Amino acid sequence: MALSTVGCASQQPFVWVQDMPVSLDSAAIIQPRDTIRVVVRDQPALSGEFVVGDQGEYSQPTVGSVAVGGQTTDAVASDLRVKLTGVLARPEVSVSIAKIAPIRVNVVGEVKAPGSYELTRGRGILVALASAGWLSEFADKNRIFVIRKDGNTIQRIRFAAADLTAAEPHAIEFRLRDGDIVVVD
Repeated sequence: MALSTVGCASQQPFVWVQDMPVSLDSAAIIQPRDTIRVVVRDQPALSGEFVVGDQGEYSQPTVGSVAVGGQTTDAVASDLRVKLTGVLARPEVSVSIAKIAPIRVNVVGEVKAPGSYELTRGRGILVALASAGWLSEFADKNRIFVIRKDGNTIQRIRFAAADLTAAEPHAIEFRLRDGDIVVVD
């Protein structure tokens, strides 16, 4: 999404963060750019660490491209067992996340240091605002938004600074995703 559309988007409908369901722990889900460790018992040629591509796939020897983005490690291990059954008699597979990739978010508007920031996955909006130097003196503390593209829809989630600093549960438990844009009016 181009930044020029963000300004126009601030006039569109929004949902308050308190009306959003609480996020699941995204650290347990394989995401693009994560490094996964695949161990196939007694098969060092099929085992190793693999970087997940931007489309959520990696290349497994003898199997080819395997879609893993958005799945748990247990689900991927089960899928690989099935795919390797034609190659091995009884494949024993384990999958883990060796390295969690950071997420990239943009923080724009009335903050002291607008820009693009790399954050540890599982972080919330408070960390993004702190990375951007917090709100400027001209910021409207009740008009903080996260613009999130989810498939073909664009979602606007609204926050108030007081909810963030007072540790309101929904505001604090909200987790940013790769590609989110934080806008402060």
